Amino acid sequence: MTRSQQTTTDSIVPEHVGAPIDDPAFHLDVLDELRYDAEIDGAVPLASDPDNRYPYAYPRDIASITRAWLAALRSGVRPAACRDRIVDAARFIAAVEDDGWWYQRYALDGTDQSIYQQEDNVAHGVRILSHAVLALDETGDLGDADEAFLESVVDAVDAAAGLARSELYDANAHLIESTTSIHEGAIESGYTLWVNCAFLSGLEQAAGALDRIDAGSSVAVDDAVTERVDELRGLLEPGIERCFAVDGRPVPRRYTPDGERDERPDITLLAPAYFGLDDVFGEHAVSAAERAAAGLEDPRLGGLQRFRGFYRDHDVHQHGGNGPWMQYTAWHAQFRFERGERDRGDAVLSTITGHADAEGHIPEHLSTRERFEQFVDREWDTGVDFEKEFDEAVLRDVPFDRIAEELGHMQQAYDEMADALEDREVISFAEPLAWCHAEFLTALLKRETR
Repeated sequence: MTRSQQTTTDSIVPEHVGAPIDDPAFHLDVLDELRYDAEIDGAVPLASDPDNRYPYAYPRDIASITRAWLAALRSGVRPAACRDRIVDAARFIAAVEDDGWWYQRYALDGTDQSIYQQEDNVAHGVRILSHAVLALDETGDLGDADEAFLESVVDAVDAAAGLARSELYDANAHLIESTTSIHEGAIESGYTLWVNCAFLSGLEQAAGALDRIDAGSSVAVDDAVTERVDELRGLLEPGIERCFAVDGRPVPRRYTPDGERDERPDITLLAPAYFGLDDVFGEHAVSAAERAAAGLEDPRLGGLQRFRGFYRDHDVHQHGGNGPWMQYTAWHAQFRFERGERDRGDAVLSTITGHADAEGHIPEHLSTRERFEQFVDREWDTGVDFEKEFDEAVLRDVPFDRIAEELGHMQQAYDEMADALEDREVISFAEPLAWCHAEFLTALLKRETR
């Protein structure tokens, strides 16, 4: 029996978990345990425990966490503390890059430790800064906020909008182009649903944040800044609509760099719902999410896989065996609660809690002994995984020492996984993962308000 089969019938808390995993405050506490003061400015959650595989701060993860903190604030759960944590994270983001171009990951001293470009992090940086302004405004503290900080927010948003227009926006395709993003491999190269939704959401939030700064603080926002944000938003929205929300056709996950339509299901099909872009996608947001839920459900473990596990596909990484990822499974729960499907949402959350450990810590993803052994035999030992993970087409120009460090983290994780699988059939990675707890927290808050 797997953990996910042990959930009681009247609760989303399984018998083996001794923590109040159904309480939003529990997840706020876990996020606090993973939060560290930064040497450069502010404080920020690391992806997982510093001794784990991910001892870095990832803008994408941070954006999901500030989104969760903002949802908690709006629900009256520790509003002052959530406001302060969002602002601290925004201070870190504003400090690490002054040109509006945020990359994959950073150390606490602010140094760039990225391997991949991951262009969506430009949008996530804008989202984090916008979340801070919204948090200050909604707690009545914007008027008293540090003027220098608000000015840094305006400058960073302006820089990000400018570089997105000049460096990332393809005026002929009417979309943002990327090399990598939420998936590290070449499956994210081209014009993807995730990246374009992230940018449209970021620009929408930035427009609202700039309006609030201008109206509710001592900082005057130059009209040129607002115009740059609005102009790119106005160009991107119809481009997204005509490419990704076409009547009579399924929502594609991307267009390849040469314009081929890619309709393979992966978790980014949840992007329109996740970013709240119903006004652009309409029922296409629902149909895309339903297709992801139907096509990616793990038949043994439950929960959503990132993508289909065809290992000969050079575009995708198996990461120790193709299994469910808990943060994306929490997206599915959020989608169900947004639609008022309480029982279905609870069933999804029960799958996640069923895979938590006794302390209530949620892992990043799971695999089985059989899947892991096939991964090692077919991809790790043959070097195929290295070729996928460190494909020159998607790597940044980084020192090989950084690649060697990443390989060391991977080797350690797989060695530990092999040892653990001697005693059990199912194994989990990166426990606790801050991103997972943030998405689970957001799902709980949506559950309580629907």
